[in-house]
Amino acid sequence: MAAGHAVRLLVRDIKKAEAYYRQLGERIPEMVVGDVTDIASVKRALVDSYAVVHAAAGTPMQTGSIEQLFRVNVDGVKHVVDSALEIGIERIVCISSITAIFNPDASKVTSDAPPAKSNLPYGQSKVEAEIYLRELQAQGAPVSIVYPGGVIGPDDPGFSDSFKALKHRIENGFRIFGDGGMQYVDVRDLAAFVCSLVQSGGSGRFLMPGVYCTWTELADIIEAVSGCQLQRMSAQGWKLRLVGRATDFLRHFKTIDSPISAETMRYATLWPNINNTDELGRRELALRSTKQTFSDAITWMVHVGHLEASQCPKVTVSE
Repeated sequence: MAAGHAVRLLVRDIKKAEAYYRQLGERIPEMVVGDVTDIASVKRALVDSYAVVHAAAGTPMQTGSIEQLFRVNVDGVKHVVDSALEIGIERIVCISSITAIFNPDASKVTSDAPPAKSNLPYGQSKVEAEIYLRELQAQGAPVSIVYPGGVIGPDDPGFSDSFKALKHRIENGFRIFGDGGMQYVDVRDLAAFVCSLVQSGGSGRFLMPGVYCTWTELADIIEAVSGCQLQRMSAQGWKLRLVGRATDFLRHFKTIDSPISAETMRYATLWPNINNTDELGRRELALRSTKQTFSDAITWMVHVGHLEASQCPKVTVSE
């Protein structure tokens, strides 16, 4: 919008979306009510467009069933991309996930890596969407795929799983998974890269896992920027993966307010240090530090009430 483009959003709840933009002090873009699982609403949203960003996805903790997860993550992608190609849109950017090509060996996680079949529903849904998109790329379709790692940053409209995990760690303790770690990409950096792809066109596959830090380093950063004192608990990876599976089983019978699942524990305990795309440098873009990202994210959490100010004594929030 700042570059002069007209923007239209496909949203499920216009009131929520408008309130979000007003809260940020931003102009409100055009909106169409619908859902990626409803192809008719997708087609309405795409009328007269020359570019599309597909960023919708469900996770195991957000969707009510495995069937719904696949309707969003596989059928939803097909609805958006097929409809875009049908009307001749030539700039299509799909936000996937490193999980679609995940491998504990970092040297095998490249833009040319084959889809990594998963025995877990979220990972497999991303794989099936990946196979579909790559088939289109092979046919010459103008599709770009971006693979982020853990996405986090201020002003999250839906309080995503990354934030739920951060809140859980501050309030309930931080499990340190041996020498393992994770890569987080600031949502603002991911957005800047996506905007660059939309404006330049073309196609390709781009890894953007973010900045790697060990779990111990991340715990240190959270304490440093928030002033909280984390309860640190040493944990073995195989045990946490087992706990994740048990938690998923229990979710069939009751609601469990926890970020723990088989899939989150798999990635949390096995994630390697993956290289980011060289396109960042070529487009004169850079990634924020983990410290900056988490400082801004935690400050936002306190400001909107997801955390109490007393929990984060170093955070100063101005009205």
